[in-house]
Amino acid sequence: MENKPEYGASEGQNGVPEELQWSRRQFITGTVGAAAAGIVALVGRTPIVTAARSIFGSPVSTGLVHLYAEDFYFVPNYMTWRVGDQMTLRFHNMSLTRFHELQIGRHVSTQNTVFGTENANGFLEDFWQDMPVTLSNPYLIDNFVIAQAKPTYEGPVSDFMVTPGFPFSPTLKPGGHIDISFTVPDKPGIWNYGCFVQAAMHWRFGMQGTLNIIRA
Repeated sequence: MENKPEYGASEGQNGVPEELQWSRRQFITGTVGAAAAGIVALVGRTPIVTAARSIFGSPVSTGLVHLYAEDFYFVPNYMTWRVGDQMTLRFHNMSLTRFHELQIGRHVSTQNTVFGTENANGFLEDFWQDMPVTLSNPYLIDNFVIAQAKPTYEGPVSDFMVTPGFPFSPTLKPGGHIDISFTVPDKPGIWNYGCFVQAAMHWRFGMQGTLNIIRA
């Protein structure tokens, strides 16, 4: 498809979603205190953030959810989904120069190298395994590994650049996006998402997120 669908999120200057404009400003503008607060909110790994989530929980995402891939982080980097909810995950590659992918799973694979044991090319357990998914609005897709998911394609299959492999993972060119619609499966607990492009360098640079699946 040549025309990009609307983001579906609130937009600020130059048509860029406000939440992305703010996430970028967290790193490049504002006072030291505001920047530090922004980094804590984005990274979400500090004891304060962890404690807050343990007390208040994390808002449940449902319906249309946007996930933005930047260099080298995700916005958001923590999501909560509820079993049985109908969702469309709209994955965007916001980078101007780099390819990014999305994997969701558990147990990162490893390999032995001259530098010791390193992360390999993804997760050993695939969140999407045996899941019915509807794929739509492909734009600037480099490749799409379907693995053992059960896809329905809206539009010509050739637009999705399907390739064999494991696990389920769309890889987008700069500026690309894809919609993945599904029912949240009964797979409760903590999962991870990440980008393993360039021999897992993106993952090691911090391109990681956490997904919490809860039962209703």
